[in-house]
Formats: sequence, C-alpha cells, structure tokens
Amino acid sequence: MLEKIKKDVFFVSRLFVVLYLSLFLLISYEKIDYLPALILGVYTFNNIYIYFFSRPKFLRLIAVLFDLTLIPLFILFSESFLTLYSLTILISLYAWRKLLIAFLLVLVSGGLSFYFFHNSPLLLTAHLLLFLGVFFSSYNFEYATVVSKERKRILKLKSDYHKLLKEFSRFERERRLLANLRKIFKLLRESRDPKEYLSAIRREFGVKRISVIPTSEAPTEVLKDYESASLEVGVKLDKGYAKVVYEFDSPFLLRDELLTSSLVEATKMLPLLVEGFEQKEEGKSVLVVG
Repeated sequence: MLEKIKKDVFFVSRLFVVLYLSLFLLISYEKIDYLPALILGVYTFNNIYIYFFSRPKFLRLIAVLFDLTLIPLFILFSESFLTLYSLTILISLYAWRKLLIAFLLVLVSGGLSFYFFHNSPLLLTAHLLLFLGVFFSSYNFEYATVVSKERKRILKLKSDYHKLLKEFSRFERERRLLANLRKIFKLLRESRDPKEYLSAIRREFGVKRISVIPTSEAPTEVLKDYESASLEVGVKLDKGYAKVVYEFDSPFLLRDELLTSSLVEATKMLPLLVEGFEQKEEGKSVLVVG
C-alpha cells in the first residue's frame, strides 16, 4: 500500500513538471527548436511506461537518472530561465525521501542558475537561496529521524534473525549428530566383532567400502581425499595405531559435515572391539568391508 502511494506521488509530481514545461513549449513554440520537445517526450514516455506497465526496480533508477539529466538538459537547450523553476518540484519531491538525489538537484539548479545569471550576482544569489530554501523546507526532519530509528531497528532485527538462524542450524546439526551417535552405540552393542560392526556402519551411512589399515605411527586424524572420494580417519588402539578408510560413490558426500563427523565418531569406537594388530600386518588392509 505504501509503495503504491509512493509510486503515485512520484508519478503525479513528474506529471506537474511535464505540464509546466509543456505549457512553456506551447507559449514559446516559435523560439524553441525540436530538441527540448524531443527530450520532454522521452521523459514523459518513460514515466508513463514505468507507472502503468513496468515493475522492475532498475527502471525506477532510470527514472531517477532521467530526473537528474533530461530535465536539466531541457532547461539548458530551451535557453529560458523560466524553465528553471520546474526543478523546485523535483527538489521538493526527493527532499524527504532521497536526500542525496535532492542535494544533487540543488547542485544542478545552482549550476544552471550560474549559466543564466552569471552576469547578475543578485539574481544568481536569489535563485540559489530559492533552491536551498525549497530543499530545507521540504526536508522532514521528524520523518527522517523516525525512519532512521526504524531502519536501525530493522537492521538489528535482521542481524538477530540471522544469529538465531545460525544457532538453530548449529542446534539442528548437533541434534542430528547425537541421533547418529545413538545409532552408532546401538550398532556397537549389537556387533560381535569388528567386521560385523563396520558392516553395520557401512549399511547405516551408505559407505561404498571400509578398509582398516594398521600403521606404525599415529596417522592424520582426519584426511579427505576428493580425487578418490575417500575419508581417512586415524585411530589409536591399545596396541598400536590404525587408519580406517571410508570410500564413497561420490566425492560430494565428503562435503556432508554431519556424515563425516558421524564416521569419525564411529571410528573412535573401534578400540572397544580391536586391541591391536601384529607388526607384519602394518600397511596392509587387514579388514575390508564392501
């Protein structure tokens, strides 16, 4: 609703500008060439099209750009200082909505005033005071203060909302990880040996193959290999070390932090079933599932 009212206000204000300049064209048609008329025609067509047929915001930006360029060009090519007063409507329109645009229009008005009245300092000063007066009198300080406070409040709400989303995402991830840990403990209780345990882990988490390889030194705790689509997890046994290699059908599964975290936790449970391996078995796969 407010957006519709704003759109109507901008359209009607620009319509007043067009009507004022159109009447000037009718009055002075013998002295003015076709270029100002062409500029005003483009400006009018653009505003009608945006108001009745278009919704994209970038076209509204074009309308603002036309306010800053086409109307000053019309004034410049018309060679009449009377057209200069049409800018007061646009300055008043933007003063309490888009302060920067209004200030740019004041600067443009000042430049055009200098163009028309550079030989008359008093007239130049009078017009500068006029445009500055329109700018300050149209600026609604109370409205700007309220809008500023509301903007800060909305930004704070958005920030708090994003923080809540992050917290909720973290809690959801922890909840799902805890659920997976319950499944892992259940599989551990129901398994009689390491092979049965790893087979159950493979079925539960959709792993292609699981290999257990004894090592003489402590391996890297977690290593992701995207080329081979595998996850290596080091584990310390009562007697020695080992690494468990989980192979997947797709390397994209390694991006699933919940899945990889669950498999890391599952690997940490292996010492409860395996005490260690003989030295001659080091570097070889002593247990393969899948």
